[in-house]
Amino acid sequence: MSALNFPNIPRRRFLSALAGAAAGHRLVAQNDRTATVSIFNTTDLHGHILPTKTYEGEEDVGGMARCVTQIRRWQAENPNHILLDIGDVYQGTHVSRATSGNLMIDLFNRVKYDAWVLGNHEFDWGLEAVAKNVMMSEPAVLAANAQAGGKWTNSLRDKTNPLSKVAPYLIKEVGGFRIGIIGVVTPGLPAWLHPGLLKEFSAADPLGSVKFAIRKLQSEKVDAIVLATHFGLKNVTNGVGRPDDFANRIHEITKECRDLAVVIAAHTHKDIGNFKVNGIPYTQANYYGIHCGRTDLVFDRETRKLVGVNVQTVKMDKSVALDPMIIGATQKEVAASEAELKKPIGELAVGLAFRPERPGTAAPSLKLITAAIRHSLGKRKVTVDGVLHGLFLDDKDVAAGSKTIADAWEIIPYENRLATAAIRGADLVPVMQEVLGAPFSTHALEGFRVESEGEGRGLKVKAVTLADGKPVEPEKRYVIGLNAFDAQSGGRRYELLAELVQQSDAALTLHAVESRDALIEFFTEKGTVRLADLG
Repeated sequence: MSALNFPNIPRRRFLSALAGAAAGHRLVAQNDRTATVSIFNTTDLHGHILPTKTYEGEEDVGGMARCVTQIRRWQAENPNHILLDIGDVYQGTHVSRATSGNLMIDLFNRVKYDAWVLGNHEFDWGLEAVAKNVMMSEPAVLAANAQAGGKWTNSLRDKTNPLSKVAPYLIKEVGGFRIGIIGVVTPGLPAWLHPGLLKEFSAADPLGSVKFAIRKLQSEKVDAIVLATHFGLKNVTNGVGRPDDFANRIHEITKECRDLAVVIAAHTHKDIGNFKVNGIPYTQANYYGIHCGRTDLVFDRETRKLVGVNVQTVKMDKSVALDPMIIGATQKEVAASEAELKKPIGELAVGLAFRPERPGTAAPSLKLITAAIRHSLGKRKVTVDGVLHGLFLDDKDVAAGSKTIADAWEIIPYENRLATAAIRGADLVPVMQEVLGAPFSTHALEGFRVESEGEGRGLKVKAVTLADGKPVEPEKRYVIGLNAFDAQSGGRRYELLAELVQQSDAALTLHAVESRDALIEFFTEKGTVRLADLG
């Protein structure tokens, strides 16, 4: 448990609050001189209802069912509470995808969350899916920097707009205190999501939006202002958070917005339980419900001033039981999902290595993905000259043998629409230099031969030729298959690629099929996938 911070209060009152903190949260809430409003939060659940594993391989941790058990304990300790989720609610599991995310929102309704913040992955299935989930949500949906235009109108206030329920902030009166909660979605959306998914939705500059919301809340005479951001710190090193980037603007906002009581953050999947940024308390749970967050706002009863902020995250390991209501409410859907994931889709005749023979060439396991993409586009009468793609597996070979839908989800864990764009032959070398030079790149350009020397940051692309070694025509446009994420720059990793494919002559087209579905379709139709099928 992190320490309470009591700025500029009399010693007697300080000792009173400190004694409450030492005795635990229940005594803090019941202290004669102070009152505590607790904010409990989940974030980046990504559809995980049941326990899962960490990125490092630790098993039987997290899941919403465990978080709800912890939340119920905390709620019993302090009746003056608020319950939030900070975004990326439903994308990430088969069971959530099978219900278009509705299952997770239904659970929010059942658990009686007060609000949730829009995350970037809410938009992976398109704006229509977001609108449906927003409309069925009983909790408030927050994003102060949400904007819409064109056919979605210039304002989310228009009640005919499917996203009209999205609000900049929520005022919650708890224990006699008025708490203002501002929600913000990361402004990085255009770097990851094709306009066909976002449509007229956009995320405005968060700083201006937060400042505006603060002024509005101050006019409403709230007792404390909480910022809930679906962006956060990437890491903390030697007590210092990493600098802001295009998608994460914590330092900028905390420097400019001094009236914030606390920042509850998300998005970067880091557990930062108790921290300060520019002197403002900061907390961030990580992902999949592996940590659950708690913030205590301690007020002086007489002056109504905020005199302390306590922040922490708690790990949801096997010592925390699964909430029976969550299990019961999702039993049918979970069983159906588990049965679907076990369905066989085909055989892989040989194992496929994760690593390529040399930099610039496709790893055998990547050839499985590129062959599936070429096959899927071809079925839809879309002919491509090559496929540009990378791997999602973390240094893991694909074993030979029977494959199921679950295997396809492991190979391609993200929903990503296929796209095509026509790129000039003269631009292929600089594109591949950018792509292969990116940190931890696993990409390759199937259908062409990429000649390079060196590796890592020292890699240099010398030439890109046709597969048979013949030179490309500099002014000819070659149709390349890729995914929509990379076409939007892959989170600003491939900005030249994004610039080129979004030129009018490139005829960037988003296709009605996702890369994982293409892989499943490839196995299903081939029956047994052999090396010869991979090109």
